[in-house]
Amino acid sequence: MPSLNIKNMTDLLQSIGFSEKEANVYITLLKLGTQPASVIGRHVNMPRSTANFYLEELAKQGYVNRAKKANTHLYTAEDPSVIIDILQYKKNQQIAEMNGKIYSIESGLGELQSLKKGSDTRPKVTFYDGEDGLVRVYEDTLTSSEKIRSFASFDGMHGALPEYFKSYYERRAEKNIFIQSIHPDSPLARERGKNDKLEARESVIIPSDKYNFTPEIQFYDNKINIASWREKLGIIIESKEIYDTFVVMFDLAWQEGKKIDVRKKSFR
Repeated sequence: MPSLNIKNMTDLLQSIGFSEKEANVYITLLKLGTQPASVIGRHVNMPRSTANFYLEELAKQGYVNRAKKANTHLYTAEDPSVIIDILQYKKNQQIAEMNGKIYSIESGLGELQSLKKGSDTRPKVTFYDGEDGLVRVYEDTLTSSEKIRSFASFDGMHGALPEYFKSYYERRAEKNIFIQSIHPDSPLARERGKNDKLEARESVIIPSDKYNFTPEIQFYDNKINIASWREKLGIIIESKEIYDTFVVMFDLAWQEGKKIDVRKKSFR
C-alpha cells in the first residue's frame, strides 16, 4: 500500500478520535494480521511495552481483539466495519445522555422560571417575526403546565402553516395538554371538531357571520400568546394580572359560546 494512502488512513482515523500512535498501531495490525506486541512495536518503531499499551487501549475501545496463546498475548485488528458500529453506539449513548439532560431541565423548568418571574413584576412582551416566529410562538404552548384557553381560526392557522399542524395536534395530545377553544364556523372547523377527543380538545364553533376573526389568542401559564397569521407576527405577553383578566373574559365567552354552538340541533 503506498505511503500516501497510509497517511490518508491515519488522518481519517485521527479525525474520528484515534491518537496518531493508536492509528499507526491499528493500521499496522490490519496489515500484519494477528501479532504480539513485540512485532507491532518493531514495525511502528516503539518499545514493546509502549506498543502493548496502545494495543490494550484499542482493545478496550473495541477496535482490537486480544487472545492468549501460551504465555503470549496476541492481538488482531477487528474488521474496519466495526468502527462504524462503535461510532453508532457512541452516538446513541450521547443522544440518550442529552435526552436525559433535557428531561431533567424540563422537570425543573417551572421552578427556574418562577425565580425569573419573581424578580420582575413588569409584563414581558416578546415579538416573533415571520413563519419561523409563528412556529416559535406555537411551540411555546407545548410547555404549558395547565389547560390552554384559545380563540382560534382553523382556516387562519392551517392557511399560514399548512405543514406544521399535521404533527402539532398529536404532539400536544401526547403531552396531555388539554385545550378549550372557540372557533369561527367553517367546513375545516367542523372537520377538526370531530377530532376533539383524539386531539385533547373541547371546542365551541360559533357563527362566523357574526363572530369572525383570524388571529389566534391563547392563554396559559400567565402568558397571552398571540399569532397574527396574515401579518406573520407572533407575540407572547407574560403577566399574571393581564393573564387573569383574559381568562375571565374567555370563560365568559365560553359559557355564551356553548349556547350558540352551530353544531347544536336546537341552534337557529
